[in-house]
Amino acid sequence: MFQSVLGRRWECRKVEREGVEATEAGFTLIELMVVLLIIAILLAIAIPTFLGVTSSANDRAAQSNLTNGLTEATAQYQSGGQSYSGISALLNSSAPEYAWASGSGTSTASLSLSTDACLSTFANCINIDPVDASTATDNQGIVMAAMSKTGTCWWVAQLQASVGVVATTGFVQAATVAGSQNSNGALITKAGTYYAKKQNAGNNCYATYIETPTAGFNWGSSFSGAGSN
Repeated sequence: MFQSVLGRRWECRKVEREGVEATEAGFTLIELMVVLLIIAILLAIAIPTFLGVTSSANDRAAQSNLTNGLTEATAQYQSGGQSYSGISALLNSSAPEYAWASGSGTSTASLSLSTDACLSTFANCINIDPVDASTATDNQGIVMAAMSKTGTCWWVAQLQASVGVVATTGFVQAATVAGSQNSNGALITKAGTYYAKKQNAGNNCYATYIETPTAGFNWGSSFSGAGSN
């Protein structure tokens, strides 16, 4: 009987020792490698998704600025005798939350900054330029440009009149003239709002840039369908 009691006691001590040893035991190298592999897989999935969301948010911010800026410009168009003439000075007063720079690459008087300095200094910089639509000097169109933190320049153009062929300063030019404006491969001839973008735009993010490319400029009917240039 005494021997059986000692046997049971020894078994209990053995179980206790094994429990302590199991508690003190660490991870094996294989277990650590498996954990690291799982972490690496999760990072490989998460990082591109995070960067994609960040890029999309930055583009959305630039698009939102242009949408709000266009709303302000339309209000000034209506109250200013249905003309975009002198729009930069009006917008400086009505929408001071944005830094307005002129489309020729020089700033409006209140900024004393070049367009490039405006883009690099102010998060809400919008480059703006009134353009002709139907006839020379009619000021029935406006072009705005804003740079996203992704390096993509976004443009929006609003035309209040059916467009014609204006050889020098107009939004729409003849297809044979450098700087012609196209949508889906066809010369734009109708009034409306048009959207365009250029990735890695560099210092070309200003409104009058659309008149420069010898291959013309491509536009879409929305930001999601903006023509690439």
